Amino acid sequence: MDTKAMHRISYGLYVVTAFMDGQDSGCITNTVGQVTSKPNRISVTVNKGNFTHEMIQNTGKFNVSVISRAAEFALFRRFGFQSGRDTDKFADYTAFGRSGDSRAYVTEGTNAWLEAKVAMSVDLGTHTMFIADVTDMEVLSSEPSCTYEYYLSNIKPKPQAVGTTPNGQTVWRCVICGYEYVGEELPEDFICPICKHPASDFEKAVNGSTPAPEKPAAGKKVWRCKVCGYEYEGEKLPADYQCPVCGEGPDEFEIVS
Repeated sequence: MDTKAMHRISYGLYVVTAFMDGQDSGCITNTVGQVTSKPNRISVTVNKGNFTHEMIQNTGKFNVSVISRAAEFALFRRFGFQSGRDTDKFADYTAFGRSGDSRAYVTEGTNAWLEAKVAMSVDLGTHTMFIADVTDMEVLSSEPSCTYEYYLSNIKPKPQAVGTTPNGQTVWRCVICGYEYVGEELPEDFICPICKHPASDFEKAVNGSTPAPEKPAAGKKVWRCKVCGYEYEGEKLPADYQCPVCGEGPDEFEIVS
């Protein structure tokens, strides 16, 4: 069996939003799809660890904003690189509207939104698939939708060139997004300005040189999250593993080496 056939399946990217107890929240997902046209129903599969999952489960309603190629990385950072349990993802954010049920939908970097009411759900272990009736929808722009491949190639930040370090300073690279900090020491309280991850997620590249990524140790493999691109190295991916960036479970990881 050729498992690479799974790589031929195309994925779009979406912001799934919900509203509960006076609070808006949302998460990035690649699991939205139409399941029937009459009635017009969609499905979305959400990790049970996500706060958005809890909101949908308790209210039975959610919105989907279709991410377009005009989206900037800030959109993914806001809705995908932090948890709604301890962060208000809509704080100081104005690029959204509200549907008839008062739930938010994203208007910047998106080309359409859909309002949905859950008709049934399927327990998938680490995730829940919500099957919902579309109750309202609107096209926002003619910009093409963003695929996961387009996100990796054109939106996700690439490691930044740091030039030379005449004083022999050390380069520290964020293992999440590739941002590089130049300095003899990385402050313990340093926060990556791109993905907001702490100093513990930085690795050292000595004397201004950035070495090629090391090959995994013998018997180990690299597992890549299909949603955000985070890579995990290990002989096996733990059954209860959750991506530290987007919160997805092991079923959203693929072996890349």
